[in-house]
This record gives sequence, C-alpha cells and structure tokens, in this order.
Amino acid sequence: MRHPRTDARTGLAFLKFWSYPWCSSAPTMRLPHLLLALLLLPILSLKAQDTPQATLQRLFDGMRRADTSGMGELFLPGASLHSVTTDAAGATTLQIGDIGRWMSGIVNAQPGALDEQLHFTSLRTDGALATAWTPYTFVLNGEVHHCGTNAFQLINDGGWRILNIVDTRRAEGCAPVDSLAAVARIEQLADDWHRAAARADSAAYFGRMTADAIYIGTDPGEHWTREEFAAFAAPYFAAGKAWDFTATERHVFYDEDNNLAYFDELLDTWMGTCRGTGIVRRTGNNEWKIAHYTLSLTVPNDQMDAVISVIRGQK
Repeated sequence: MRHPRTDARTGLAFLKFWSYPWCSSAPTMRLPHLLLALLLLPILSLKAQDTPQATLQRLFDGMRRADTSGMGELFLPGASLHSVTTDAAGATTLQIGDIGRWMSGIVNAQPGALDEQLHFTSLRTDGALATAWTPYTFVLNGEVHHCGTNAFQLINDGGWRILNIVDTRRAEGCAPVDSLAAVARIEQLADDWHRAAARADSAAYFGRMTADAIYIGTDPGEHWTREEFAAFAAPYFAAGKAWDFTATERHVFYDEDNNLAYFDELLDTWMGTCRGTGIVRRTGNNEWKIAHYTLSLTVPNDQMDAVISVIRGQK
C-alpha cells in the first residue's frame, strides 16, 4: 500500500490514521506489541472530563502534541471509528478504523505536525448521551491537507467518553479555520450590511441576507421577504440614495449549539435613534447571514403620550 501522505489518488492521507493499516505495516512505523497495548491504557491519571467539549479538546490537543498519554481514558471500551469517503465517480466507501493504529500514528508523528482544527462544535445532549458535530480542516506540517466533518457520540459514565466517531474527508474546497471568533464575525457582518446600504450597493446588502430572510420595517405594513424588501428598496439603491444607518451600540448573543445568534443595536439614522434586532444564521464554516431583522423607532417615555396621540389621530 502506498504511504497515505503521498497517495494523490485519494488525497486523504492522514492524518487521522484510523482508517488505514499502514501504521502497523510500514517498517518505520512498527511498534512493539507491548508498547501498542500500553498506548490503549491510561498512562497518566486523568480527571474525568466534565463536559463533552473538554473531552474533544483533550483529544485534539494530544494529537497536536503527538502525545497519547492518558488518551485511552477518553474512549469507552469497544469504541469505534469510521470514515466515509466519496470518490470522483460518486461511489461512497465506509472504512472501519482502529484506535490502536490511530494512536501509533500519533506517537510516531512530530509534535505540531498533525493539527486538526475545528471550525465550530454543535452539541446535542440528552442525559448521559451527547452528539457533537465538528466541521474541521486538517493541517499537515503547516499546510491545509484535507477537510470534512466529525460526528462524535459520547457517553457520560462518570466523565464524558467517546463511544463512536464518524468522519467525512475531502481534499477539495478546504478553507482555513476563521481567524475571527464568531461574535466578532457577526459584528463585522452587521457593520458591513449597514455600510452596503450607505453605499447603495444592492448586491452586497441583500447578499448578506438568507434566501428566506424577513425584514420588518417601522410601518405596520412592512413585513417583507427578502425579495419584497429588495423590490421596495430598488428605486433608492438605483438612485444611489439608500439609507445610512450607523450602529452606536450593539449586543450579540451567540448560541453555538444551534449555529444561531441574535443581536440588538441602537442606530443613528435620519429618523433619529432607532433600534434594530437581528437573527443571524451560520450558512458555512466561516459565513453568517441575516435571517430576520426588525427596525423600530425609539420613543422616550416622557414623549410617549404625544406619540400615542399622533398614532390614534391617524386611525
């Protein structure tokens, strides 16, 4: 078998090592049976991991350090490893991995050579069961090598341990992990969205909204789909006189498990101070878009009676 790091046919070298038998067959990678057995036992006494995220963090930190000390404690007895790949012809293959081969590959790597970077972790839990969805990009010796998604199942039997891992792998379309944290990326999205309107850049403005986005304006009749809102705004964008809103205050609330966030903001506008509230959705590993936005006028409490009188007078 070709060494997986040079297998240009699959481009799936690895890196996780568990799907390939090369670790036990390649002369330079052979370990004594006794040492291999020891790798599967906790070499150091580990405190039980109190969250699924802590278990995954320890797993990938050990891989980066090329250090399997105590890593056996992160897996339940009989834990399984699988990998799903699809070739150029569209044929899907399920490969059954082996924890021993994976660990022997880690031990024989140079510290820092194997770096599996997670874009994010979406977690679902029910009692002692957890499922973690972790899109990743694998960096080998400082270069992006392949990417995909890991799906972990973990059980809490006094500490969260891994029952099963299934991953996908591909060599094309792999993007580095975003250098900005999610909240900072969402802040940037909102700022760029408002700036696009100020520049009357229709493509940039509506391109930052999801296809099913809803926009609610200040008028009771302004409950628009993205297409309806675009049609309303088209004359303003065409004339180069769209609105110019600048956020003076913003609070972002991020739900990593659901890949959603919402924010509220105060805006400096031609109408005076307005408030906007938005819901944003992750649409790619490094991309967020606005799915729902509500614009409202702010009314000082001491002027509320006057505003109510105006509204009632319009009925």
